[in-house]
Amino acid sequence: MANVNLQMQIDARRNMNESSAKYGRVYPVLYLKGQLSTNGLVKHMAEHGSLVTGEVLKLVLEQLKKCIPELCSQGYSVSLEGLGTFYPSIKADPQNGGCASVERFIEKDCNEMISGVFLRFKPTGDDIQKLTSKYYKMQCSFKKGDYVKVNIKTVQGVKQKWYERIPLENWEEYKAGGGTEVPERDAQNP
Repeated sequence: MANVNLQMQIDARRNMNESSAKYGRVYPVLYLKGQLSTNGLVKHMAEHGSLVTGEVLKLVLEQLKKCIPELCSQGYSVSLEGLGTFYPSIKADPQNGGCASVERFIEKDCNEMISGVFLRFKPTGDDIQKLTSKYYKMQCSFKKGDYVKVNIKTVQGVKQKWYERIPLENWEEYKAGGGTEVPERDAQNP
């Protein structure tokens, strides 16, 4: 069933960027469980008690996935009432994007001038706008999860990174057992 309590798990992670002025400080990070597929979203939507079957929802989402980029490539923005607007944008290539004259622009290949094409989304509507602001925070509750320890070792010349998740509720026990919050690193790569 759909969850009405917007509870987020907050983990702790140490800033390991040695060039940062905040190096070594521990910060809250959102625990992300992964990405839902279309089927996962359909299942979730169906749990909300929709009158539409999961198969129909999936077909609609699959069609949206095809049609929105197609329409945006034709120069349209696509507004989904109460949700938001999808719209295209481009990024000019830093070296080749600008032209000294309109004539030079006409001569130049578009692929040389454009380094990226983006499909953007802008939320609209009162409820959705509130989700992009501090109002969303007021709707959420937080629980502390784990300390995420980022370890780095070089094995046969290849740098390997792995994460150790230590539940914060067991922190004292972990430290008493010899655990440390300082990540494990190679002597050759401190």
